[in-house]
Amino acid sequence: MSNNIHFSCICGIDIAKKVMQVFKVTSDGVVTNTSVSRKDFLEHFRNIPPALIGMEACATSQHWGRELQGLGHTVKLLSPKAVKPYVKGLKNDRNDAEGIYRALIMGVREVSIKSTAVRDLSLLQTMRAKRQRDKVATINHIRGILAEYGLVMGKSVRAFLSNAGTLIARLKESETTSQLVISELEKLLKEVKEIVSRIEELESSIKKIASENKNYDLFRSAPGVGPITAAMMVVLLCNPTVFKNGRDFAAYLGLAPMSFGSGGRNQVTGIPSKYRCHNEARSLLVQCAHSITRLKYKSDWVASILSRKPKKVAIIAIANKLARQLWVMAKKGDKFEKRLVLAAV
Repeated sequence: MSNNIHFSCICGIDIAKKVMQVFKVTSDGVVTNTSVSRKDFLEHFRNIPPALIGMEACATSQHWGRELQGLGHTVKLLSPKAVKPYVKGLKNDRNDAEGIYRALIMGVREVSIKSTAVRDLSLLQTMRAKRQRDKVATINHIRGILAEYGLVMGKSVRAFLSNAGTLIARLKESETTSQLVISELEKLLKEVKEIVSRIEELESSIKKIASENKNYDLFRSAPGVGPITAAMMVVLLCNPTVFKNGRDFAAYLGLAPMSFGSGGRNQVTGIPSKYRCHNEARSLLVQCAHSITRLKYKSDWVASILSRKPKKVAIIAIANKLARQLWVMAKKGDKFEKRLVLAAV
């Protein structure tokens, strides 16, 4: 609390659709916990001297964060998982707002407030991820139906797009198959092709917006990093100071092993499951690591770890190292050439 004495007050805000709960502690120690309607929310903070405001990073928090910053306040968005241990009592708006305040003054890691360009880039990536899930779900649905007729194909998406139409046409020639089933399969296949086309359009838009960011070319200079991965890093590392260091960023992505301990005895376990990390970013960096292992000329470190460790363990280690170096690149604004751990000299 002593580090925040230059603020007129410190607020924890629980945002909702219609009513915002504001837990406020002024510099002279006055505590209030009141609700403010959505239409009066900004007006409530308009005439207040610069304040430190904490909110959970959830729907509309980015919007309110930018609006409050425009009024001269310092806003920190906090992960809901980090806030939860600080909420006392039953689940309600008053307790949530107070819990956000406690998490704020304890200094839990914040979530970056994105600029409008980075916000648009992030939303396009969200749309692409949804399309990817829809594509996989629909393809698996068609595969399952065709398998009921004894028709199978390769596992890749390319194999599916090359063979699905032929298999459906073969099924159409069968007199024992209902034309209604065939008609639905043709519609599903058309839907997959439309989704694939839409994903390509989204990727083109993502590259266009990401290329306007100063860090995009820095990230592209790293080995194995493609346009989509670089665009993802532009969003995640728009404010690298959110993470203490490169290892903290790698741990956030789920590329560092977890540890548990008590009584002075610590046990290091494996990397976290996909439900406890940023799964999409981790998947992209793992793909980058695979690309690095396929380079014709490998660095001594990459060649050494590939020879000493099982392939899957080495891949995670390379992805971990890459994540750390991407954080350094974002923090210092340097290109990859100055760090040769992953690239051959």
